[in-house]
Amino acid sequence: MIDRRVSTRAFSLVELLTVLAIMTLLMGVLLPVLGKARTTARRTVCQTHLRGIGAAFRMYLDDNRNIMPYAAQVPSMEPDTPSITDVLLPFLKDRQIMCCPGDTQAMCDLADRQQTYFEKEGTSYEYPYVLKGLPVNKSLLGKSLGITHTPILRDFEAFHNKPGQPGSINALFGDGHVGPLEKL
Repeated sequence: MIDRRVSTRAFSLVELLTVLAIMTLLMGVLLPVLGKARTTARRTVCQTHLRGIGAAFRMYLDDNRNIMPYAAQVPSMEPDTPSITDVLLPFLKDRQIMCCPGDTQAMCDLADRQQTYFEKEGTSYEYPYVLKGLPVNKSLLGKSLGITHTPILRDFEAFHNKPGQPGSINALFGDGHVGPLEKL
């Protein structure tokens, strides 16, 4: 007669709890890293958008004798003045380039959801009112900071880090480079 013992090997409760504890520790280590990677990716996409907008600015300035556009700083507060998006749209491929991926305020709580800056203003970027209708180097900011340090577009608020922290606000500067806005 053949002995047919079926070997049923199961995991013990201790083994299952050990595996669960190890997985929990790994998740605790990985989740913050993934969050930082997501923040860095949003910051990088924002900087890429600003570089594209910088090219549109250059084309606008070439067509307008280096005079900065007359556009609203906050379009909802100046309804009779065109937004920077409307002014630059002929030089942009798509209006969406004016949306910073970090501009997602109040998206978590849908019951209390507010509009993003892009939804409300048509842009996630603020255009300084002191540049309206002037060459950058002749503006108040341009004279005091120099063209290299004069922000011509910046995030409306700290989209990429806590306010006051390095890299929290991206900016397009007068010479066309993009980088973090340090305190003025």
